[in-house]
Amino acid sequence: MAQRARIALVDDDIDLAETLAEYLSDLGHEVAIAGSVAALRRLLALQPPDLIILDLGLPDLGGLEALRTLRTRSAIPVLILSAEANPIERIVGLELGADDFVGKPAEPQELAARVAGLLERSGGPTRRLVRLETATVDLGAARLLRLAAPPERLGPGEVALLRVLAQQPGRVFSREELMELAPAESLDADDRAIDTRIARLRRKLATEAIVTVRGRGYAFIPPGEAE
Repeated sequence: MAQRARIALVDDDIDLAETLAEYLSDLGHEVAIAGSVAALRRLLALQPPDLIILDLGLPDLGGLEALRTLRTRSAIPVLILSAEANPIERIVGLELGADDFVGKPAEPQELAARVAGLLERSGGPTRRLVRLETATVDLGAARLLRLAAPPERLGPGEVALLRVLAQQPGRVFSREELMELAPAESLDADDRAIDTRIARLRRKLATEAIVTVRGRGYAFIPPGEAE
């Protein structure tokens, strides 16, 4: 699994912070919540995060002032989270060095996508995504992502099997190749167990992109590319 990103989520709305932190944690990130700028400073002193999500309405210091101070000391990517609808605040935040801006109420899926983009641009952990008909699989985080649903964890064997198939779309893999490249989690699995694993994976992902090639094996055909 790819290295998890450390994220500092700075917001004094604890209920919202815990909801967003739980979603990001389900994607494999390590999230620390800070309810104030002072708490953020303590986090920075202990271990600098890979990314900071910063609310502007903090109790001890304005978010913009906190951002200004942070930018004199660090280049850590900062995503501003704010309920303020004034576009001037967004502009000022970006001019002060914020890397992105998300308004409240924040949809966890959108926030996660913005976080992933910032991490990739800053050289943090990258995402290997496999897009299916009604869902997306994040192979690095081993999560199945569906719209308006919490991430679902995938087992190591499921991730390994999908990774092998998806990294070479259209190639037919024999059962023997799949057994070697994506070993089952159970040591007593035999040749025909590949059929069972494929069937279970198709059901879990609700996909027809993993196709059976009679007499040869299995292949991954990205949705929309099937003849």
